[in-house]
Amino acid sequence: MTESTERADVQAAWLVSFQSVVWTVLASCIAITLGIASDSAVLVAFGAIGFVDALGSVALVYHFRHALKHDTLSERLERIAHRVVIIGLFCVGIAAVIAGVVRLIGGDKTESSVPGTVLAGISLVVLVVLSRRKQSLGGRVGSPALVSDGQLSGVGALQAGVTLFGTAAARLLGWDWADAIAAGLVGLVAISVAAATVRSARKQ
Repeated sequence: MTESTERADVQAAWLVSFQSVVWTVLASCIAITLGIASDSAVLVAFGAIGFVDALGSVALVYHFRHALKHDTLSERLERIAHRVVIIGLFCVGIAAVIAGVVRLIGGDKTESSVPGTVLAGISLVVLVVLSRRKQSLGGRVGSPALVSDGQLSGVGALQAGVTLFGTAAARLLGWDWADAIAAGLVGLVAISVAAATVRSARKQ
């Protein structure tokens, strides 16, 4: 990492990872609190995915900080960060699917939350921006871990979208089952992204 442009990209990668930690921790705390208060599985799942995203971003913050200090990307730290993101995707995906199925079978009802809907709308925009930025920078600095973390942010954006659908459907149409379906579908997406990432890594 001798060129100034390369160092600037690593600096940008560190910054977007740090920004991701700040946003996802804040949004996740709010989402889980609102989800518990309104008995919304999809809001709780949304918050859980955010914490996993934050955990992966924390690993990447350390990874890129180390790279800036030593002028080289550590392959060991790259592998660790990548594994954290992939394992997190699998765990949250499975948990979201199970939660959705349990709620669907149990016929649990969701009390729609206006603050939750607003949070989901804001998160959708922020996470789309973070996802694109991470994947772009990940490709430029040669960090599959950052690319995967960008995909995880994309899953979070997708969940924000279905959260909007779930809460709006429950509030406006009385579709109480929409919350459970939304949580399960996003869980399946997270698992699919993780599986595809593992297959891609094995081919390299």
